[in-house]
Amino acid sequence: MRLGFRPPKEPSEFLAYARALAGRYAFIEVPGSAASRLAPVAAEARAMGYALTFHARYQDVYPGSLLPEVREASLRVLREDLERAARMGAFLVNLHAGNVPWTDYPPPGLSPHHEALRREEEGLRRAYRERALEALEGLAGMASQLGLRLTLENLPAPQEVPRTPEEMALFLGVAGLEFCLDLGHAALAGQAPEAFLQALGGRLVHIHAHANDGRFDLHLPPAPEALAAWARGPYTVLVELPPRGVEEYLEVHRALAEAGLVPEAMGGEA
Repeated sequence: MRLGFRPPKEPSEFLAYARALAGRYAFIEVPGSAASRLAPVAAEARAMGYALTFHARYQDVYPGSLLPEVREASLRVLREDLERAARMGAFLVNLHAGNVPWTDYPPPGLSPHHEALRREEEGLRRAYRERALEALEGLAGMASQLGLRLTLENLPAPQEVPRTPEEMALFLGVAGLEFCLDLGHAALAGQAPEAFLQALGGRLVHIHAHANDGRFDLHLPPAPEALAAWARGPYTVLVELPPRGVEEYLEVHRALAEAGLVPEAMGGEA
């Protein structure tokens, strides 16, 4: 297991976290939404010995959109992120596939129209997935040419794609694409982490580690037992916390070291 962290988006805070966590975490995830202003400090972090991963932009990005103009604009954003990640020296880019624009139908039992509306929504979801598959084929090919690994992340909300292990597995046909299991998202979607491993096998390579209350995506520190299954495998494990304070990342590392899941000196090599 190689252990990483998500830094704040302000350059000075990015560097402060990097300095405080050196020797405990092996890589830093650069957020695509702030990558242009973080490029100089990311280079400093690399000089300190950190590797870099990159999270592609995802707000208002819909690579499976049924509207060609929206889909092409989204792909332009994602291609720019791949190029920027390669220039920064990142080794992996993680992305979201977006969401279906409509899930506004009544739950079962409240309307006789539920089943018909549910089928219509599933048709939209199927069409969105087909276009997302096409988009990811092109992006995976581009990532390979740039020397990047590309991972697709599971998402938590009913309208988001992909959400379940079965839906993630539909993307196995994309050559070169690998997968990211977000543990917090899986919990919100009511999906067991081991089901993703069973569905994706060796192409599951990247883990987003955080916890929540089962209702909201709170990004709380993960418990060591939640990471035990990933500690001895060839995974990059990103501890994904908001910038509430570097102490949270120090505490997560301390707990993992006490549990024997990472060494005391360097959290990235286990």
